[in-house]
Parts: sequence; structure tokens; C-alpha cells
Amino acid sequence: MPFEDGQPPERPPQTKNEWGILVIILFFFLLMLSLDLAEDWTVKKLSVPFFLISWVILLIVHEFGHALMAKALSWKVEKVCIGTGKVVFRKRIFGMPTEFRTIPLSGYASPQPADLIAPQLKQFLIYAAGPGIELVCVALIAWIVGPEKLLTRVDDVGIIATQTFCVAALLGVFINLIPIPHDTENGTAWSDGLGMILCWRLPDEYFREAMAD
Repeated sequence: MPFEDGQPPERPPQTKNEWGILVIILFFFLLMLSLDLAEDWTVKKLSVPFFLISWVILLIVHEFGHALMAKALSWKVEKVCIGTGKVVFRKRIFGMPTEFRTIPLSGYASPQPADLIAPQLKQFLIYAAGPGIELVCVALIAWIVGPEKLLTRVDDVGIIATQTFCVAALLGVFINLIPIPHDTENGTAWSDGLGMILCWRLPDEYFREAMAD
């Protein structure tokens, strides 16, 4: 569905063997990460865990960027999903059904049209809102901290965390704007970049049918 951002959550591990493999992979990943951080330790190595934390925070910001833009345009939001795998937490946030899943690496928002007033423009704005809100975060940080500090190597933990957050945000924007489709269990979903391009080709009838679903 073009109204979904990214891929829907994948099937979670179903058997003890599948869960065991997942736990083993996660254990060795964390072990290698810990050993690398401990060897020849410098405070700059904190950028690795800071990047992982930033990615999760930005994933939440990104998906709610899509969803809140949809609400601002008076469209419906069926669900916001953060992560893939097994659902660990459900809650209504900003009045929208929201799921948090076990592996917070990707997610999606599911807005649906509620009117036929410039639907192509509205869908474009919804797609753009995800990477757009990440760019706004970077711009605000640059304004508050100052571009010079963001581009200077320092040993200050707070600045390193801020720099890493900005790098993660810019990387996320770049990845999401690559115009590629994603094959999912529910059909083909579009990246934000592809959605921003192809939404203009959709006829009003497409949106009318989506409203009837």
C-alpha cells in the first residue's frame, strides 16, 4: 500500500529454535560491541551506542511525523507501528493506535484519505513529513548548539551524543528518500522518496476507493 511507510512488521519468531537463534545473534553482537568499546577506550567510541539509541528515537519521530501530518490534513490514521516482530506494547498516542515491537529498526504509519481535496498534494506532504521532521531536528540542534561545535571533534560526551544524533538523522533522511519500492506481505510499499514522486500519478478514483475501504 502506498499509504504505508516502509515495510509492515515481519513475522516474529514462532519456535524455540527461532527465538534461540535470535538471542544468540543478539548476544554475540552485544559482546563484540562491548569488546570493541573496551579496547583502547576513548570517549569518542560512545558514538556507537549513541548512534543505536538515536536511530530508535528518530524512528519514533519519523513515523509520528507522517502520522501527525496526516491528522493535520484531516486524514485518518489507522495505526502507527514502531519496530518489527512481536508486539510488546500497545497504546493510543495523540489519539492514534500505536504498536511497539521487539526489533526497533523500521516501522510504518497507515494514514487513509478522508476527503478528495487535493489528495495527491496531501499524500505528498505526508510522505515528506517523515524525513522533513528529521531535518527540522537537525536544523534546530544546529541553531541551538552552533554549526561549529557540530563539525568539531571534541571529547565532550554531550556534544558527541548530539553530533551522533545529527549524523543518524541525516543518514535516515538519505535512506528514506531513495526512491525504491519494498515488497511486503501486504503488497508493495513505497519509500518516502518514491512515494513523493509517484503520488502525483494517482487518480482521484484511487483515493475514493481507499476512502471506501
